[in-house]
Amino acid sequence: MIFTYVVIFIFFVFLAIIILYVLHAFVLPRKIDEIARMIEAGQTKMAIKKLNELIEKDDRNSYAHYLLAEAYLREDNKKYAIVEYRQVLKLGRFDEKVSEVVTRSRLAKLYLERKATEEAKKELLILTKIDPGNFENYFELGKLFFNIGIMDKATGFFRKSIEFNERHDQSYYYLGQIYYRNSSNADAKQAFLNAIKIDPNNYKSHYFLGLVLRQMGDYEWAIKEFEISQKSEELKVKSFLAKGTCLMEKGQHPKAIQEFERGLKFARRDSDIELSLRYFMADCQEKMRDVHAAIKNWERIVEVDKDFRDVQEKLKFYAEFRQDDRIKDFMIAGLSQFEHLSRKIVESMGMRITDVDILSDTEIEIIAIDSEGKWRNARQTNKIVRVIRTTDSIQERLLRQMHETMKSRNAMRIIIITTSEFSQTALDFANTRPIELYGKSDLIKLLSRT
Repeated sequence: MIFTYVVIFIFFVFLAIIILYVLHAFVLPRKIDEIARMIEAGQTKMAIKKLNELIEKDDRNSYAHYLLAEAYLREDNKKYAIVEYRQVLKLGRFDEKVSEVVTRSRLAKLYLERKATEEAKKELLILTKIDPGNFENYFELGKLFFNIGIMDKATGFFRKSIEFNERHDQSYYYLGQIYYRNSSNADAKQAFLNAIKIDPNNYKSHYFLGLVLRQMGDYEWAIKEFEISQKSEELKVKSFLAKGTCLMEKGQHPKAIQEFERGLKFARRDSDIELSLRYFMADCQEKMRDVHAAIKNWERIVEVDKDFRDVQEKLKFYAEFRQDDRIKDFMIAGLSQFEHLSRKIVESMGMRITDVDILSDTEIEIIAIDSEGKWRNARQTNKIVRVIRTTDSIQERLLRQMHETMKSRNAMRIIIITTSEFSQTALDFANTRPIELYGKSDLIKLLSRT
C-alpha cells in the first residue's frame, strides 16, 4: 500500500516537472513573444499589465524586465524604464533577445536626458569596453565632458570617435569648438572645414568658421561663411550680427548698419542679441557722427537693461554735451568742420599752426609754435597738439607713444585736448613730463573762446 502511494507521488512529481518544462520551453516564450509584438503594435498599456503579472511569478525573467523597460519607454515613463533596465543589468542574463550593449545604450541615453552625468558616464565607459568599435559611445562621452567643461578629456574622446568614423561631422564640429575656445585658430579652422566637407549644410560649423576667420582678420571669407550660416533659423540673427561686426572692423560703417538693421527684423524683442545689435549699430552711428541716432539706440537699450555694457556712460557723456550747442556741433561735425574747429582751438590758445595731420575723423594732430610777440626773444620750439573726440577714456599708452616722438620732432611740449577724460595712470604719467591735458570741461571753455 505504501509502495503504491510512493509510486503515485513520484508520478505526479514527474508530471509537474514535465508541465513546468513545457510551460518554460513552449508556452511562456510564446506568451512573451506575443507581448513583444503588442509593444511593437503600440499596445503598451496591456503589455505592461501582462509583463507585471509575469514578473510577479518569475522576478528573475530578464527578458520580461527588458520588455517592460521598452514598454515604459514607449509610454515616455522614463523613470520606470530606468528602473527596469537597471534590473536587467543586475540579473546579468544576456542572450540574442536581451543585449547588454542595447540595454546600456538605452540607459546611458536616458541618464543623459535626465542630466545624470555620472551615471551616464559610467555606462558609456563600459560600452567602450564591450562595444569598442562603436564611435557613438566615444562621441557621447566627448559631448558629456565638453558640457561639463573638461576639455582635455572631451578632445580625446572626439578624436577617438573620428578614429572609428572619420566621416562624422559632429565630432569635427565639437573639436573645432574646443580649439576655438582655446584660441587655437588654425586647428579650429581645419576642424570646421573638415565638418563642412562632410556636411556642407552643417550651419553651425559655417558660423564658427566665420568667427575664427574674423579673429584671423580674413573678413571677406568670414562674411561668406556668415552668409551661409544665416540660412539657419537658429543662427540667422547671430549671423547678421557677426557679419555686421566684420564690416564695422573693416571701417565700412554704413554697410555694417545695414546688417544690424536686418538682424533687428528677426531678433526677439528685448533679447540680449537685440541689445547687442543696437549697441554695435550705435557704435557705427557714433563713428559716423550720427549721434542722435546712436542716442536713440542707447536709450532703447537702457529701457531693457540699464547695466548693459557702457551705455549709461555713453548717455551721461552726451547728456552733458547736449547742454551746449558748440560741443554738440563739435562732436557731430564732418571732417572738414572738425579740422576747422581744431585749428580755431589751437589758435585761441595763442599758438601759430605750422602743420596739420588728419589721423582719422576723430583725431587730428597739429604742430604749432607760440605766436610771435609772446616770447619775442625766445627760440621757437614745436608743440604737438592732439585733438581727440571720443567717449573713451584716454590711456597712458597714447601719452607714452607721443612722448617718445618728441625729440625726433623737435618738440618741447605735448598738448592733448579731448571730449573725454584721462585715466589715472595717464594723469600720473603727464604729471612729471611736459604734457598738458585738457579734458571735456576744459574743451568747453576753449570752444567758448573760438
